[in-house]
Amino acid sequence: MLKETTKRAVVALANQDALAPLLSRVLRASAHALLAQNKPVLSYNYPHRLAAAKLIKQVQTERDTQLRLEEAYTVFATVKQTAKVPGDIAEVGVYQGASAKLICEAKGARHLHLFDTFEGLPPQQSEIDAAHFFPGNYACSLEKVRQYLSAYSEVSFYKGLFPETAAPVSDRKFSFVHLDVDLYESTRNCLEFFYPRMSPGGVIVSHDYFWPGVRAAFHEFFADNPEPVLEMAGNQCLVVKAS
Repeated sequence: MLKETTKRAVVALANQDALAPLLSRVLRASAHALLAQNKPVLSYNYPHRLAAAKLIKQVQTERDTQLRLEEAYTVFATVKQTAKVPGDIAEVGVYQGASAKLICEAKGARHLHLFDTFEGLPPQQSEIDAAHFFPGNYACSLEKVRQYLSAYSEVSFYKGLFPETAAPVSDRKFSFVHLDVDLYESTRNCLEFFYPRMSPGGVIVSHDYFWPGVRAAFHEFFADNPEPVLEMAGNQCLVVKAS
C-alpha cells in the first residue's frame, strides 16, 4: 500500500497552481489507480487460497488473460465447489486457454468442453457492441490452445461459432459453465443453450458483465426466470440453477 506521505505528495503535486488542470486530473487518477491496485482482493490466510493464487499467477505468466486475480479465483474455486453437482463443464470463449487451464486443474474427472471460433470475435450483430469490439479481437489458434492443454484428459475442442458447434453436447447436463464471449448476441445464445441443460445447483459464471451487451443479455434472459443474477467482484456475474 502507498505510504501516507507518498499519497500526500501526489495530491499536493496535483494541486500545484503551476500545473495545468489536465495534468492535475491525470495525477489524481493515477493516485486512485495505485491505491486500488494495492488493496487486497483475496485473503491468503488459508493454505488452499494461497496455493490457488500461486497457480493463477503462474498461468498469468504463461498466457495472456483478461481475468484479474480475484476473477480467476472465482472460476477456479467455483469449479471445485460444484464437484458434487452432476454434469460436464463447458467454456465458451477460450482465447489462449488460461481460464481453461485453471478449470482443468480443478475439474477432477469431469469432462470439459471448450467452444471458440479460434479466429477471434465474430462480426457484431448488435449496435450495443459496435463501439467496444471489432471482428478478430482475442484470436488464438486451436492448435496453440490444444498444445497448451495437452497434459489434461477429458477435454474436447469445438471450433466455430456457438451454438452452431453445440450439437455434440446437446444431450449433456452441466455442473459449471464459464462464459467469456463479450457480445450481446453470443451471450444470449449461450444462456438459451445452457440454462435448460444446467443441473440443479449448477453454476454459470460470466466475465464482461459490465459490458453493455453482456449485461443486457443477462437481464433480459433472467427477467422471466427465477434465478437472481449475482454481481461479483471485478467484472463477473454468477447464476446458480435453482431446479
